[in-house]
Amino acid sequence: MNLKRKSKYPTSFWYLISISIIEGGAVMAVELLGAKLIAPSYGASLYVWATTLAVTMGGLTTGYLLGGVISEKYPHKLILHYIILASAIFVTIMPFTSSMIMSATLGMNLKVGIVISSLCFVFPPLVCFGMVSPLIIRLISREVKEVGNSVGTIYSISTLGGIVTTFLFGFFFIPQLGLTFSTYTTALALYIFPVYYFVRFRTFTFSQLEEKL
Repeated sequence: MNLKRKSKYPTSFWYLISISIIEGGAVMAVELLGAKLIAPSYGASLYVWATTLAVTMGGLTTGYLLGGVISEKYPHKLILHYIILASAIFVTIMPFTSSMIMSATLGMNLKVGIVISSLCFVFPPLVCFGMVSPLIIRLISREVKEVGNSVGTIYSISTLGGIVTTFLFGFFFIPQLGLTFSTYTTALALYIFPVYYFVRFRTFTFSQLEEKL
């Protein structure tokens, strides 16, 4: 009797699930960081939080739309990792871009300044985050038969990552370790996946593309 049972999910499924967890956490981290980076210039008023929430939803919505199109045309892990790399870079430069942008908008109307500031340094990484889930779902659908269940798993895992990160950053990282440390910690968590992928597979262009994971 063969006691060894092959797992219903391949290794790549769990790898993509890990990306989904980090992506979900990064969404909430960037949302919190964005509001706190705006606060020194514009305060922590309802305007700031309303704008941050609206920009977060707008960025994710844009990302979902773009991700859906890209996942149909280029359903490859290479593209997924380039998107994650782009999001990590956008998060890394947030402390620098936020200070420059808010300095440039201080003379504007309060509400306009808050919206423009948030759009400039919070919106870009969130668009990238929004593109991740459609690509992950597309990649998983090629490997797992139960697509509906997989889609539900991706969104629930991503949301769970966001919940944990919200408490962790809101209660400990940001108040205890500061905005800069929290920003770079978020970026580092994102960098792990593209660095791992590019180092392991040495695949940087479609001509080199080998789906081994």
